[in-house]
Formats: sequence, C-alpha cells, structure tokens
Amino acid sequence: MKNGSFSAASILISTFAVALMIAVQTNPLIVLAAIIMVLLAGLVAGTRWRTVLSLAAKFELVILFWIFFVPFLYGETVVTTLNLPIGQVSIYQEGIEFGILIGLRMMSLILLFLIALSQMTLTGFMGALRTLRVPRSILGSLLIMLRYVPLFIEERKRMQDAQSLRGFERGTRGNRIQSLGFMIGSNIDRAFDRSISVYESMKLRGFGGEVVLRGGGFKKLDTILLVILILVYVALFMVIPNTLEVLMI
Repeated sequence: MKNGSFSAASILISTFAVALMIAVQTNPLIVLAAIIMVLLAGLVAGTRWRTVLSLAAKFELVILFWIFFVPFLYGETVVTTLNLPIGQVSIYQEGIEFGILIGLRMMSLILLFLIALSQMTLTGFMGALRTLRVPRSILGSLLIMLRYVPLFIEERKRMQDAQSLRGFERGTRGNRIQSLGFMIGSNIDRAFDRSISVYESMKLRGFGGEVVLRGGGFKKLDTILLVILILVYVALFMVIPNTLEVLMI
C-alpha cells in the first residue's frame, strides 16, 4: 500500500484503537502475536525500518527495567531467594510473568506508534490532530516543539563533540559533571534567547497568537482501515485465543 492511501487522521484513530486492543491483553503469547501482526503491517506499508528500529532501541532500557525488577516486587509464589548484602530478596513467579507481559506490551505499543507516525509528514500529523478537533493552542505549542527539538539535539551534539576535543572524557568525575551541567545550562539559555527572537519575528510578520491549521479530513479508502480493525479484533479476541487453547490441551 502506497504512502498517502489513507488519511493521517484515520491512521491515528486506527493506531489508538489497536493500541487499546493490545493494552487489555493478559496473555503474553497473544501480545507476541500482536507484535508479529504489527511488523507485518509495517512491512506492507513500506516502513523505514532503520529509522523506526533505531528509535525503538532507545526505549530498550525502560522495557528491560520492568522485566528485571517486577519479579522482585510482585507476586506470592516464590521461585527462588537470593542472599544479598542488603538481605534476602525473593523472585516471584507471578512477577516474572507480569514483567514479561508488560515488556511485550510496551514493545508492541512502541513499534505500533513508531510505524504509524513514520507513515506521516509533520504537516499531515498536525492536520490529523486538527481534524480530530485538538485545540489550536495545543497544536501551536506542539508544532513549535516538533520544529525545534531536532535543532536542540543537533546543537547538544555539537557541544558534546567540542567538549570531547577539549578532553571532556579524560577529566575527573566531578569535572565531567560540571561540564555536563554547563552544557545543559548553556542549551537552555540559548533556547530561551532563540525563542524570544523567533516570537518577535513572528509578531512582526503578523502572528496574532493563534496558529491557523486546516484539518486533513478523511478519504474514501479509510473504510479499508475499518475492515482491518474488525479483522484485528477478531484475531486478537477470538481466533488466536481459541487456537492457543486448542494447542494447550
């Protein structure tokens, strides 16, 4: 399916609907099947996998945190007990299962939203939010944030490179913390000055404090997404559970 076949608004609605279906699942195998379905949908949509997977990898620590720590905090059935300097720590079976479930849910939702957003342009995304009647005040703030966040990231990278050339990595821990604090403060200060300059320039060009955006509307092909949502619902709540039940017998 070519990019632009569906409206951005219908893609957003469908994404949230599928996310809700995945979020209520309590069987890790069903969530794993949902991940496979999401990947197949991304493959059909021609997803830019390098960008999507690189962004998804940034959430790896958050997912591993839940998988690793929940078994120590939740449950009643003790699998094993570890003798640590702080005392005995038990690992619970229910915690292991819940941690895996939460980790798979988070992975599936992250992939789902990244794949969906990769099919839109910034203009299409903002138009979709306007179609869904998101207040203009929120859209204005979001538009400016999405426009300038990449610039702040690029500026921070340049400062890190400059610090590395000046021996930032070879300093003591205290020096590194001090340099990092200076870099963050400098970025905030420059961002504040730049925001004032941008706002004054926008006022001189007639900006009245309200961002004018038009909704992207819907397309006739969006009805295909409705059919796909019904099929996903049938698969996640009927076909896959019944198949797993038969296989477990």
